[in-house]
This record gives sequence, C-alpha cells and structure tokens, in this order.
Amino acid sequence: MDDIEVYRKQIDDIDQEMRKLFIQRMETVAKVAKWKSVHNYPIFDPSREAAMIKSNIETFESPEFKKYYEEFLMSILKVSKEYQIYLLSRGVL
Repeated sequence: MDDIEVYRKQIDDIDQEMRKLFIQRMETVAKVAKWKSVHNYPIFDPSREAAMIKSNIETFESPEFKKYYEEFLMSILKVSKEYQIYLLSRGVL
C-alpha cells in the first residue's frame, strides 16, 4: 500500500474515534443545557470556557500544535453553545 493510503487510513480511523467522542460530548452538552434551563443559568459561561481552554492548553505538550488545539477547542465550544441554544429554543429539554 502506498504511504499516502496508509496515512489516509490512519486519519479515517482517528476520525471514527473522534466521531464517537463527539457524540458522547454532545449528549453530555444536552444534559448541561437541561441543567442550565432548570437552574436559569446562562448558556455562555466565559469563566468556565476560559478555565477549560487554559487547563487544556497548559498541559498541551506540543508547542507546534498548541495554537491549533486552542482553535479546535474554541470550535468545539462554539458548536456546543449552538446546540444548547437549539435545544432550548425548540423546547426539546
């Protein structure tokens, strides 16, 4: 097998695992949204987001990827907030 095909297969396998983790995360995000709804808590908690990003970035071992990992985390937070807004606006919870 050509090297590029091996690498693509590895990426495909990683993407499958990431998809499973994404689903788990979003299911948990739904639970968080429900808690926030019951407790009249805002969707956006800037101090929580800052702490989460900081704790993940502080322990990140690769300086080369650190910036990109932070962007990745920020994207996840954006999607999570959008999903919470969707759930709350549709009265799904």
